[in-house]
Amino acid sequence: MTNSFPLCFSYKNGQAYLGDISLKDVVAEYGSPLYVLDSQTIIHNCQQFLDPLASSYPKSRVLYACKANLTLGIAQFLYRLGMSFDVSSGGELFTLIQADIPHDSIYFHGNNKSHSELQLAIDYGVTIIVDNLQELTNIVHLTIHNKPVRVMLRIKPEIDAHTHDYIKTGQLDSKFGIQKQDFEHFFKLFQSHSCVEFVGLHCHIGSQIFDTKPYYELVDSMMPFMSYLVKDLGLEISEFNCGGGMGISYLEGDSPFDIRTFMVDFTHYITEQFSLFSIPCPTLLFEPGRSIIGSAGITIYKVGAVKHIQDVKTYVFIDGGMADNIRPLLYDASYRFDKLHKKNLALQSYSIAGKFCESGDVLAYDVLLEEVSVGDYLLVFSTGAYNYSMASNYNRNCRPAMVMVDGLSIVPLLSRETYEDLIRFDKQLNG
Repeated sequence: MTNSFPLCFSYKNGQAYLGDISLKDVVAEYGSPLYVLDSQTIIHNCQQFLDPLASSYPKSRVLYACKANLTLGIAQFLYRLGMSFDVSSGGELFTLIQADIPHDSIYFHGNNKSHSELQLAIDYGVTIIVDNLQELTNIVHLTIHNKPVRVMLRIKPEIDAHTHDYIKTGQLDSKFGIQKQDFEHFFKLFQSHSCVEFVGLHCHIGSQIFDTKPYYELVDSMMPFMSYLVKDLGLEISEFNCGGGMGISYLEGDSPFDIRTFMVDFTHYITEQFSLFSIPCPTLLFEPGRSIIGSAGITIYKVGAVKHIQDVKTYVFIDGGMADNIRPLLYDASYRFDKLHKKNLALQSYSIAGKFCESGDVLAYDVLLEEVSVGDYLLVFSTGAYNYSMASNYNRNCRPAMVMVDGLSIVPLLSRETYEDLIRFDKQLNG
């Protein structure tokens, strides 16, 4: 099996299980569509980062990229495993605050943070990753009468990672970050305002990356610039965030690189480079999201109808679709599918279509499955990242529930939305 399957996933007598928990029993209790996470896969994925770093570069932190998937329970579970966090909105930050995550374990991203979001971050004492000069100016105005706020600058490494255009972030024309040549404007503000504490630099090259080469190119691109900051401007680079973006396997042919090996090799290279440039080694930060939680997820759908179009295709209609997984429509993303219950029958070709009022609401074309009938349940693998976090109420449908299988326990993470939830912010017309 590739790592598109959760570690604890298996079939026993034709029935799908996570460990000793039958997914048939899970969906019977919590309904469908249903997001399911495997705790052991999450633990394993965290260890791929944390364990090698503990020996190869102890002065490091692994920040979970909350945009991948976040609930109170997920935050608390990851924190107990030794993870820190990066957030990209006030809502994600508020979730971590409510989950009692300490302020010094949180870093705040974003290219257009509102004043209220910045104020929340300042009040809680998190590190803010500054994206542009206007944002730093806003921070200065908000922190004049407060204790100094820790900031990092997001720098464009100006390299191109080979991934989907929508998830590249390191190239020159990216909407994220500043150009190196513009640093002097920020430096003037650092010099004139003691309320802002510059702690280091952040870089990010993209997402779903299968090649390690761009990460080394990132270091090569940034070292001369960091040398300039330290030796010419007298700044201290106490933290260097190398980003995340490590890819995972969605399909059988996908070949993500080995995280453990990469962590050891990459930190060794960074240590050499800082020594070569005679710069003290900083605390290294990594911010994986998808590679922590993506492969831990399974989505379960119930089949409501099967439509045969003679000599063309056969559609399987499920009780979810684009509103709980927009990625196939947005990125042309692909997934592995299977049935919850298998009988060793011959495989047939199906197109998996959602229930939403859009022709493009198709999760996959020409999927090979055993014969599918009304009432069957389908499994979609590697849905732990960006499925719930990008979910919507399109057509005024309710978003799914989410649970985590943890050993012999089923841990609820999200309740299923109700029709009452859909209208709770609506206002009636008077008269």
